[in-house]
Amino acid sequence: MSVFENTKLFDDVANTAISRYSFGDEDHARILQYSENATYLVENPRTGAKDGVLRVGRPGYHTFEEYQSEMAWLRQINDYTPLIVANPIEAKDGTNIQVVTGPDGRDYYCVICEFLTGSSPDENDEKNAIRQYHALGETTAYLHRQTEIWNGTRRLKRVRWTYDTIIGDHAVWGPWRAMPGLTREQVSELTRCSEIIRRRLDKYGCNDQNFGLIHADLRISNLLVEGEQIKVIDFDDCGFGWHLHDLASALSFIETKPIVPDLVNAWLDGYREVMPFTDTDFMEIDTFIMMRRLQLMAWIAGHLDSDPVKDLSDGYIDGTMELADRYLRLFG
Repeated sequence: MSVFENTKLFDDVANTAISRYSFGDEDHARILQYSENATYLVENPRTGAKDGVLRVGRPGYHTFEEYQSEMAWLRQINDYTPLIVANPIEAKDGTNIQVVTGPDGRDYYCVICEFLTGSSPDENDEKNAIRQYHALGETTAYLHRQTEIWNGTRRLKRVRWTYDTIIGDHAVWGPWRAMPGLTREQVSELTRCSEIIRRRLDKYGCNDQNFGLIHADLRISNLLVEGEQIKVIDFDDCGFGWHLHDLASALSFIETKPIVPDLVNAWLDGYREVMPFTDTDFMEIDTFIMMRRLQLMAWIAGHLDSDPVKDLSDGYIDGTMELADRYLRLFG
């Protein structure tokens, strides 16, 4: 049974959490989406005020310490970079994380962050998409630079995104082979890709220049554009990983579109304005795009009961095999 089978349970937890904040009595939680967690808009139905975005954590997905680390990074980003992210809002007790015991007796971690205005980029609007990906590259570099200079980075408790936890034997989102509809031949070809990915990553290695604290899910649904400003939301998957994973995640679900090479070049131009990007890094862009594609295959397989995911899954295998054919021509 899906963890979100009983949506009323999450609604009850959400409204209990809201009562612990200094919002008006009329404020309530309106569901936005069920994904890894349940996300709600905290709004006043009379005035239309949007007072925050509430995340009710799925039990067991993150520890309390991991939530503390995420909140600490958000505050650092807003205080010490030119970027805009949604700051956590303090509850009446002065804390950023509320532990709510649900009707099922389990503890649910709840956080509310500021509501940010803006709209997600449209990759079909090619002129603006290229300009926005330039800004995204610059934004990503600011995030990477901030984590390099912040003394508190290494003390954070977050997932470590490696080959093993992305598409390996201990993949956080499950095995990519669980994707319904894969043929034996397709599994064989994708297995060859994953083996090449592992070998190339072993050679690429992890060092202070290519590996650190990353957002890890910078796809367009987690970006808001307002004028020339790019705002970043949803740090739920942030952890320690390769910097290139943030580039690959920015291309999630659009990897096969003809505009992607232009988006990558725009992202690189923006990134290089803040941080260095070496020829060695450049050589592995395709490896990270292929690995992300496999990771998302596992994610789709675990969320097929969601209507938006059903739409994303249409043609996903065909697109993945197109990428796999190209990857094997390059490195096979």
